[in-house]
Amino acid sequence: MKRPSRNNPLAVLLLAGVLLFGLTPSLAQSQELPWEPWAALDLRLLDDDSTGSTFALSELGGVPALMITPRGGSEETKLAYPVSGSDLLAWRDHGRIRLDVFLPETITLRANAFFLGLGDVTRGWSWVGGVFGEASGDSGWVTVTFFLDAALRETDPDGSYLMYLSFFHEGGGGKVPLTEPFFVGGMQLIADSLSADDADTEARYLQEVDMLLEMGDDAFVDAIARQTFDFFWLEANPQTGLVKDRSTPDSVSSIASAGFGLAAISLAVERGWIDAEAGYERVRTTLQTFLNGGVQGERGFFYHFVDMATGERVWNSEVSSIDTTLLVAGALVAGTTFEGTEVEALADRLYQNVEWDWMSAGGDMVRMGWKPENGFLDAAWDHFDESLLLYVLAIGSPTHPIPAYAWDLWDRPVRFGGEYIYLPGDPLFVYQYPLAFLDLHGLEDAYANYWNNTTRACERNRQFALDHSDRVQTYQHGVWGISASDGPTGYRAYGASEANHDGTVAPYASTACLPFTPDLALEGMRALLRRYGVRVWREYGFVSAINADADWYSRDYIGIDQGDILLMIANHQDGLIWEQFMANPAVQAALAAMGFVASSGDYAVTPAYLSAAAVR
Repeated sequence: MKRPSRNNPLAVLLLAGVLLFGLTPSLAQSQELPWEPWAALDLRLLDDDSTGSTFALSELGGVPALMITPRGGSEETKLAYPVSGSDLLAWRDHGRIRLDVFLPETITLRANAFFLGLGDVTRGWSWVGGVFGEASGDSGWVTVTFFLDAALRETDPDGSYLMYLSFFHEGGGGKVPLTEPFFVGGMQLIADSLSADDADTEARYLQEVDMLLEMGDDAFVDAIARQTFDFFWLEANPQTGLVKDRSTPDSVSSIASAGFGLAAISLAVERGWIDAEAGYERVRTTLQTFLNGGVQGERGFFYHFVDMATGERVWNSEVSSIDTTLLVAGALVAGTTFEGTEVEALADRLYQNVEWDWMSAGGDMVRMGWKPENGFLDAAWDHFDESLLLYVLAIGSPTHPIPAYAWDLWDRPVRFGGEYIYLPGDPLFVYQYPLAFLDLHGLEDAYANYWNNTTRACERNRQFALDHSDRVQTYQHGVWGISASDGPTGYRAYGASEANHDGTVAPYASTACLPFTPDLALEGMRALLRRYGVRVWREYGFVSAINADADWYSRDYIGIDQGDILLMIANHQDGLIWEQFMANPAVQAALAAMGFVASSGDYAVTPAYLSAAAVR
């Protein structure tokens, strides 16, 4: 969104008068009141901000409204209206502004993007700030809600300002000029019903968002990483080291979250975010809990979900092979960080205890889990997904390895004319989780260059959101990242697939593409903050997911998502997690046994495998 032009020639005066915009068909609520400077709008003061828009008084069903006629040649249809600092004082006590807009169904191309901004004209012209609005529909009377940020709420009472409203249609190819008249009705101030403490908290998050958006890219990602880490430090039981599955008060622990936590604490020590001794003690406590019987499991594997205090199995969960994989991967990172200490010995013992051959249940492929009630789960890790990391650890195990040929039995479907190997449904996390630990840059096996494969998946995910942005509100303005996450109807393995998305975006998904598509990832991260502000940024950084189309914004954080963000930012910055994990000799031995060799190709699917797949 371009900032409004400094050039403000007065538009042709079409009609003078006072419009009672507070009478538009809005739902009356006790916390709402008309914003008086708008309710008493004087058309003679309206300006088109050099876009050619014209304005006239009109009526819709007996209700007064402002008819705006676009010129048809400008990307945006704008109006500017002078307001005083005293006019804006009411904004300080209200978190939102609601604008009623009527978009006739007969219009060929309707506005689907709305922007409110302020320019300071007290002395010359300077930009104050602006926010995008969220629309409740796409035709008829549409409610557009603007969430006011700190800059818009902290203006000078003695200053002079221009308020800008901008309307445009944004499709897959960019902005398309509007050509037909539409109507604007009332503008209401909406007070947030918050306690003083909550109001202070909201103001702090608003300030954090503003500060982040002003930062350069390096400081931006570092600040996000630092705030993301706090989840693993504060949402853990210090007596056991177990980490919550999610940030809710009564959450159980996920052993995968604990694994990401071990890597996260190691990172925090290396970055100087926490005291090295405190970090060491937390890691040692966690590993001792797992090794000394403090967490229920079987044959070196552990139950997926356990009680935060007792480590006992909860929810009839399975002994999970993939979640144990993530636990062990995090432990090995910690072992490298604290090389030569008890932590390294504990991490090695945790890995050595895992009986990968037992989890194969007499077959070639590792099963997804085991339950005491009925034994091994029927499902096995037999196709492309996050189990790439599992097979590296299982084949490289110094005590209970599985045969290297199991790797060749994986099913690897190819999509988009051979563009990349994929998992049907295309959730982005399956490409990211293994490479949060494994540095496969410049390597390939007989089937793929998995670094390039992940790069293609990130690019495809972003393109999918862009291609659907004309129909899905959440995917507009550069926002993307479709992967397994919370959603309006519960947790779902969303992906870049026609049958597998509903407008839900998970911030971790675009953020964790930083090592592979840094420009696209940064675009998505900044777009989330610009567009959604405090609805997507809270105490531990990016929330788990949002869906603007459903007006749903999670307040939760999920440990494995936080881990994906944190580790991928570290790898993007200096490859620290990759360096620590790849230092393990068992990992190097596994990759060699699996047939990984140096690669300089720009393909994702190797030519030989692509030819073989085409024959199938």
